[in-house]
Amino acid sequence: MSSEITVLALALAAGLLAALALAFRRVRALERQIAAGSPLHAEAERVLQRQEAVLKAVDEAVLVLDPPPIIFNANPAAEALFGRAAAGEALIQVVDSPALVELVEAARLVRGEGMERRVEFGQRILHARAVTLPGSGDQGVVLTLRDVTEMQRLERARRELVSNVSHELSTPITAIGLLADTLLDIADREKPKRLRKMVGDIKREVDTLTQLVQEMRDLSLIESGQMPVRLTPTRLLDTVQESVKPLEALAESKRQTIDVTVPDDLIVLADSFQLQRALKNILHNAVKYAPERGEIEVSASRSGDEAIIAVRDDGPGIAREDLPRIFERFYQADRARRSGTGLGLAIVRHIVLAHGGRVWAESAEGEGATFFLALALAQPERDQPPA
Repeated sequence: MSSEITVLALALAAGLLAALALAFRRVRALERQIAAGSPLHAEAERVLQRQEAVLKAVDEAVLVLDPPPIIFNANPAAEALFGRAAAGEALIQVVDSPALVELVEAARLVRGEGMERRVEFGQRILHARAVTLPGSGDQGVVLTLRDVTEMQRLERARRELVSNVSHELSTPITAIGLLADTLLDIADREKPKRLRKMVGDIKREVDTLTQLVQEMRDLSLIESGQMPVRLTPTRLLDTVQESVKPLEALAESKRQTIDVTVPDDLIVLADSFQLQRALKNILHNAVKYAPERGEIEVSASRSGDEAIIAVRDDGPGIAREDLPRIFERFYQADRARRSGTGLGLAIVRHIVLAHGGRVWAESAEGEGATFFLALALAQPERDQPPA
């Protein structure tokens, strides 16, 4: 329940930030008109007054920044949070937080969707989100800061519970696994069918529990920021090929083919290790649910400032009512996709969001499924030199 409240709060904050960014874009246009002596002076004054009223009513701290970054405007909540936030001051002088400056710079690189991160500020924990102003040629950025100290405390308590449960489960799982291996050795010599089936069932359940414990730990680390994502220019084809290799044997056992169609000059801003992990989770699902002699396709293409990665399988597909929820933790879709821990796609979602990207799926029952990942290009198409 607490995670659902957190997601709702962040979604509302993201919507508010997008509205503020659009408002500031209009305000700047009006300010230029005023400076040029435009006859719309009275209308511009009214818009500016409304902007000030909106900023005063917002509980979140809001900063409008110009390069390199310099504060252009700040609301009363920001001034109360930092003690001062005067126009013309450098951000680093006011907030004394290199992490926030790095977030702003990352938002300028990613553009569009923006970036978000949790940072420590004194005794407080702030959820920061930075988005570039639409149509801002000078790379202006809106930065919002929400105090999530209490929310973080509750999440920490939940993570500690998960960590404790995982630790307590590890020992008995290991013991059961060793016993099952021993019984399998005995069964291989004596070959009683009933014994082999029972031991095989035990081993399968132990493997499932082991995977569940590991994925619970990983998800906890990702959510807490203890598994950082370091964005560097990454050749996408290399990352995709490294993600496919571990699954080739499984695909061959089902006589499946995995076709990769990724331009060799496609460079994205990504953490190669974490991106491989996300792709492996999606590819593993594709191999698992695709039929014997099935086909799996991995492709990528440019779309504006993003690279869109698509992983398609020809399996049973996903029901329409399940699509919006498949990235939730522990959510199980239709019967054909009921096996597994239910955490793989949740991990994919968190990794992609940490990259400032997007992830979604399209499917129709009986017609396979396609999963999409959108990541920022290291060199956006509009910045590339002409051929």
